[in-house]
Amino acid sequence: MGTSMPESLYQNWQFAIEVNGFDVALFKKGQEPKTEFEEVTFAPAGSLYDQKVAGRMKFGDLTLEKGVLANGSDEAARDWVRIQADVNLGVGALPSMYMRDVDIVRYDRAGNETRRWTLHGAWVKSLEYDDLEGGSSDNTIEKITLSYQYWD
Repeated sequence: MGTSMPESLYQNWQFAIEVNGFDVALFKKGQEPKTEFEEVTFAPAGSLYDQKVAGRMKFGDLTLEKGVLANGSDEAARDWVRIQADVNLGVGALPSMYMRDVDIVRYDRAGNETRRWTLHGAWVKSLEYDDLEGGSSDNTIEKITLSYQYWD
């Protein structure tokens, strides 16, 4: 039996979240896309058990975390939410105004791109910040949960 070298695996080393209007360097944590299929069951006549097939595809929400600049100049997430609010209030904008493509990019240790996912039609499902805590020296983190149409 011969010996073989172990296969190299992707490492959670370097990544980037590319969203129009955001500073890529501020993102510290994110997720990769999740795809799921609905389960469709049916019982054909005379069958002793249900048969299952794959139904519609569903794409899970993603949560991204990024640092908040101390000078308050980073308004990208709040601006994105404001556009969505304007559309919902019916003040002259369409959903296409707030839906964006978001790229999630992985890099190897040398900084070469190894993988890229593009989330199409993404929008902010929720925006939240860390709890306020007196005496803490932790950086404030902004958490953005995105919903999107599909990825490729």
